[in-house]
Amino acid sequence: MAFRGSAPDGPGFWFPSTVLATEDPASVPAWHDEVFGPVVTVAPFDDEADAIRIANDTPYGLSGSLWTRDLSRGLRVARAVEAGNLSVNSHSSVRYSTPFGGFKQSGLGPDALDAFTETKNVFIAT
Repeated sequence: MAFRGSAPDGPGFWFPSTVLATEDPASVPAWHDEVFGPVVTVAPFDDEADAIRIANDTPYGLSGSLWTRDLSRGLRVARAVEAGNLSVNSHSSVRYSTPFGGFKQSGLGPDALDAFTETKNVFIAT
């Protein structure tokens, strides 16, 4: 664990913000599990193709964020990452006014009725 924040006191199921850093994503269960909470997993990568491979190495694909200075690269990677909701330079990928859903074993949004469609929404902060 690279960082762990604090959680509020009182009733409820609170989990502190946590950053999990690893050289080997396969060694961290949270990398492959669908975690609902303020948790991020971080791993180094060699190049763009390696980053995409690591990002897609999970049975889930609900939401994610890409951070880059190169908008062309951001759009290229957004097309390649298997997630239904992606933000480029933001963490606001799920917007209820736009279509949303998940890829693979993730997410049943309002567009899930069409089981043969993988809807993708890419939000870019400018």
